[in-house]
Amino acid sequence: MAQTKEQRRARLVKRRIKRRLKQAMWAGICVIVGAAVVHHPAAPNVEAATTSAATAASLQNETDGAAQYAFLDAALAATNAKATGYGIHDWTTLNNEFLPVTQLASIGGQLVQEFGLTNANITSRQLSNESFWQVDGQWPNATRVQLVLTSLPGVNGNGVDSAPQTVLTITALGSNLTQTVFSSQYDQVEHMVATVDGTPQMSAYISGFYSQEVDEADADRMAMAGLAAVGANTVEGLRTPLETSISGYSAKAPVYILTGDNRRMNVQVAIHQDSFRHGTDVYVGSPIITTAY
Repeated sequence: MAQTKEQRRARLVKRRIKRRLKQAMWAGICVIVGAAVVHHPAAPNVEAATTSAATAASLQNETDGAAQYAFLDAALAATNAKATGYGIHDWTTLNNEFLPVTQLASIGGQLVQEFGLTNANITSRQLSNESFWQVDGQWPNATRVQLVLTSLPGVNGNGVDSAPQTVLTITALGSNLTQTVFSSQYDQVEHMVATVDGTPQMSAYISGFYSQEVDEADADRMAMAGLAAVGANTVEGLRTPLETSISGYSAKAPVYILTGDNRRMNVQVAIHQDSFRHGTDVYVGSPIITTAY
């Protein structure tokens, strides 16, 4: 039996590596698509997108970061997983222009200076069909921060047309999760985008760990408990022996996106077997999880 168990574990490792490669690709696609269709409750002609009147009244004194933390924390707590980290992400189109890297550097430098990014490491390049500027640095509480500015000239001809575009992405990743740290950094990312005249398109997640390996049925129960804790109805899901990922829609979340079949979605719970640590990884994101799991 020992040999059979080791063979099974080896297969799990191989499958996990392949799956992570696929998920890394799809995570990038989901971030781009999700950000493009994020809807905010304050937008005109959007009906009660995120909060009922009662919920809105109770949250009126909270910042966006505080509301998002409370939402994600409630969902994670219902799975019985212990929080291990978090991610905050924004993907915003700044304008429909093709800017040279010197202008991207000016925008990025302004953000680095105004928002206290330390240990900054800058990478840039200028090509005929792309301007690229990136900085990796830190905030307090050992939070890793990455700002990326990309500008493309657009394409015309051969049946493909796209306008010039300059995009800003901001990612903050940390393991020192507290309500104060998460909320302030979430609000800070929103403020950074607004500083350069962008409209924030935010996503965030909290990661957790459950100290036992669970089967497919238990993983499904954990995910459904997370959704139920925030009053979410199931929208779509993926269920396999190694991984469960279920998305839903809740009136309590700050924003929502639209799925391919035009349904609202703003919470995702993912349960993943962690054979290396003999436990289970749990991720809760809103409106989506913006990392490979």
